[in-house]
Amino acid sequence: MRRTAKLIPLSLVALLLYTGSPAVFAATVTPSEITELQSEIQNRKAQIESINNKLEEYKKKIAEYSKKASSLQNDIAILENESAMTELDVAATQNSIEEENLHLSILDSNIEDADAKLARQKELLNDLLFEINKQDRQGGIFEMIIGARNFNDVFAAADQLQSVNSDLRKTLIATQQTKSVLQDKKAEREERLAALSDLQVELDTKIQKLDAQVNAKEVLNTQTRESELEYRVLLSDLRQEQQGITQRINQLQQDIENRLAESDDAGDTTVISWPVMGRITTTFHDPTYPFRYLFEHSGLDIAVPQGTPIEAAAPGYVAWAQTGRQYGNYVMIIHANGLATLYAHMSRMDVVADQYVTRGQIIGLTGGRPGTQGAGFSTGPHLHFEVRQNGIPTDPMKFLP
Repeated sequence: MRRTAKLIPLSLVALLLYTGSPAVFAATVTPSEITELQSEIQNRKAQIESINNKLEEYKKKIAEYSKKASSLQNDIAILENESAMTELDVAATQNSIEEENLHLSILDSNIEDADAKLARQKELLNDLLFEINKQDRQGGIFEMIIGARNFNDVFAAADQLQSVNSDLRKTLIATQQTKSVLQDKKAEREERLAALSDLQVELDTKIQKLDAQVNAKEVLNTQTRESELEYRVLLSDLRQEQQGITQRINQLQQDIENRLAESDDAGDTTVISWPVMGRITTTFHDPTYPFRYLFEHSGLDIAVPQGTPIEAAAPGYVAWAQTGRQYGNYVMIIHANGLATLYAHMSRMDVVADQYVTRGQIIGLTGGRPGTQGAGFSTGPHLHFEVRQNGIPTDPMKFLP
């Protein structure tokens, strides 16, 4: 008695046709919500563009004031325009952050949809393989062909086998494609998250920059008593202070280096260590320094809380510990090989002239808060740290680890 060829149920074929259909999966964000999000993104872009146009206007104003002769009025005008420009910059960055968040909302929804699609395709693939294994346990496709009553059954079984293989291949390809799309979307999301994190750091920096500019205006008015005459006196005092520092270092350098050479416990006096650990807010010759029209920024500003212990950056002798108009309370230490380090805006000085200090020894406490003792020209709590080579300020980053 011949067996009748049993056909494999092809109900899965219909299911496979719908694996790419959006209607099968419940989206986290509806199409109308996505349209709203995209519209909001365009609004953010328009706001950023408008802000950028205004920024250009302020840049032109600052350039015009910069060409004029140095005066208190001009410097205040520059600070006011820079503050206004920074406010706009902050607003633009905030809009960029919001725009990235909107992009992430859409992307997260797409990722969830792709995840659901991948899970469904895997499920269909498992169902298909189950049907093939089930049929194989019942006698196998080869035996169905052998047991067919006529060639029509053979052809039907062969067509069915071809159809099953084709459907299986399609499902595998669709699953691989969905997985690839999902991986790309997740990589894109990680990039956007990284960009968002960078934007947030950038925003925090700009807000602090704005605070420094606002404080700089107050400090400048306080130092000059809002008088052009006092402003001229201030400029003269600052220049004399810098010239005096250079001359005194040159006078002391050779003598102190000879004494260091005779010291057994001096160690390596050419390696410079960090005096405090904090965030660098102003770099050497920083073009954004609010007092750059009075003097170049000659070191690093390291933001730390008021009263943070300051460590000597290398072994050496204290040249002086005194108070100046620009630096407030400050300490100068001379090391070997023509190097010297300066620590400014100190709230307390714990060393005296001609004292030998070791690397890491506490020499005082940080200050810098406007209005406090020893703050000098400062817009907020920090340590101003300089490295001088043969009396001339140089970029400390060249010497720091």
